[in-house]
Amino acid sequence: MTPLDAGTLQLRLLTEADWPLFLELHRHEQVLQYVADPFSEAQVRQRFDERLQPWQAGDSHWLSLVVVEKQSGAATGVCGFHCLDLDADMPLTAEVGYLFLPQFFGKGYATLALKTCLEYGATLGIKQWQAVVTEGNLGSGRVLEKCGFHLVERQHNGYQIGDKFFADLIYKKTA
Repeated sequence: MTPLDAGTLQLRLLTEADWPLFLELHRHEQVLQYVADPFSEAQVRQRFDERLQPWQAGDSHWLSLVVVEKQSGAATGVCGFHCLDLDADMPLTAEVGYLFLPQFFGKGYATLALKTCLEYGATLGIKQWQAVVTEGNLGSGRVLEKCGFHLVERQHNGYQIGDKFFADLIYKKTA
């Protein structure tokens, strides 16, 4: 897959050389605040290895793209999607996700990267999109809304991080 052009950013496939970035994203307290409890290095490595697998449209494992600033060459985070195994009569549906290093929060990178992922997915025939956000993650909710997603469901006490329960907010978008 050739890198995707996202204006000031470029999205390219995750490679073995991206292990330090992936590890930092999955161990950084501020990044994980609304995502999950801290992962062990072995858990992160397993997730990383799964995302290195070759990917094609319809796969249920994640297509993981590294988001890079064109000007500086700095890797800022990851963005991607995986197809959901739904009824064969349903349009192809994918779940999106993204993680960015804290120094790149608030720069519009998540919105730009997500829009680029959605455009790429549409060329592959993906017609419906879904995202799950932990309640309180206002930044991610705004990113999704800027990209045309709508909050469609709230699952109370859907997720636990540490000793606290949060609602899962389910966002959807139709192409």
